[in-house]
Amino acid sequence: MSSHLFERIALDCFNCGICVKECAFLQEYGTPQKIAVDWLAGRGRKNRQVPFECSLCGLCRAVCPKDLDPSAMFLDMRRELVAKGDGDFREHNTIRSYEKRGSSPLLSWFHFPENCHTVLFPGCALPGSRPLTLTRLFSFLQESIPDIGVALDCCTKPSHDLGNSVHFQTMFRELCRILTSHSVKTVLTVCPNCYRIFKEYGTDLEVRSVYEDLARSGNFSENLQTEITVHDPCGVRFSEEVQQSTRDLLQLQGLKIREMKHNRTKSYCCGEGGAAGFIRPDFAEKWTRKRVNEAGPDQIVSYCAGCTHYLGKEAKTHHLLDLLFFPQAVMQGRQKVSKSPFTYWNRYRLKQTLKKQLPDGISGTRLELRN
Repeated sequence: MSSHLFERIALDCFNCGICVKECAFLQEYGTPQKIAVDWLAGRGRKNRQVPFECSLCGLCRAVCPKDLDPSAMFLDMRRELVAKGDGDFREHNTIRSYEKRGSSPLLSWFHFPENCHTVLFPGCALPGSRPLTLTRLFSFLQESIPDIGVALDCCTKPSHDLGNSVHFQTMFRELCRILTSHSVKTVLTVCPNCYRIFKEYGTDLEVRSVYEDLARSGNFSENLQTEITVHDPCGVRFSEEVQQSTRDLLQLQGLKIREMKHNRTKSYCCGEGGAAGFIRPDFAEKWTRKRVNEAGPDQIVSYCAGCTHYLGKEAKTHHLLDLLFFPQAVMQGRQKVSKSPFTYWNRYRLKQTLKKQLPDGISGTRLELRN
């Protein structure tokens, strides 16, 4: 735990209430300054559930006039509780199992063709919900990067967010070792959360969002002439280049963008952030409703499969990659998106398909390649 972080918030937060106004979690538990003081005094540890109710979305940091980061403090609280054996909640079993399957021999698979220096890292959600979209993306990237590889695996962000630092560091370092030991220098991420994890912890790798490369290609052009609004995922809250590249791609498709009041750096969470919904589903639902209410009658476009799924429960929401590769099907409501448990079957079948299509080079599961 970083005591400096707690002490800075305890001393520098002057209870202006700006972050509290934006967040149901803080409205229930008080200002970051109050929470920090209570935690340092030992009072805050009486309810070990509290830090796990925060979405860790980072909006509090984005609006803070003192540039404080309360979300980092809540993550540190989680880490302290886990280290002491007090951070285990059965409500998190589902997300833990989801992460475990992602790195298992059943679903993980790496392929490094000869002279491979770049890999596509699609994350967990997109391969399961949109395997055809992913294969189209990979084929498109092969045209400009013929020796591109692919890494089907999990970045273990769930463990990171649940405060299990030891497991996260072990798994993520192993992932990075597999990549760098096969001469990979650049990772192209599809998932904004994977992008954030690789940016923050993948110190030996160059990391780019695939949307940056797609926007630079300029190979997309439609005349959809529909007004939409954009939801920016929390994982790229402070990544202006990623946010702009997605808008450039939408404009190439002929879409008219109406920005929501809370956009880019000040975007609302979709409700999925920080696994808070497993402990306090009412907080997660409030985030979703706030986002949908701001969208109004416009269709929502996001570039995170998780956000698209969450918001799609309440409003018509599309994934940006679907719009790029299947624009007419999306606009006509014919684009198929899979849901659990079929997502696991899709990920397994995608792995088998790629194994047949990419026979040359070095391939294997995480278990096979880490030895």
